[in-house]
Amino acid sequence: MLFAFVGVAIVSLLVGLTLRAPALIVVTLVVILVSIIAGSVLQLSLRTTVGSTLCLVLVTQVFYLIGLAIGLLRHRAR
Repeated sequence: MLFAFVGVAIVSLLVGLTLRAPALIVVTLVVILVSIIAGSVLQLSLRTTVGSTLCLVLVTQVFYLIGLAIGLLRHRAR
């Protein structure tokens, strides 16, 4: 599960640095779908699957905002 959080954080940070809001919607949908599929394949309970999906979506949103802030600060410094 730690690898999932780190992977989502890195991808979201890169999206925040380079792309804007429409890409965040797509990344969020991909995270939700992959999380649900992984929970189904691993035969996790519904509660565990929903909880991990919500945590991964939260990580996606937070690291996107961090990447966006870093991108804006880099742009203003030029």
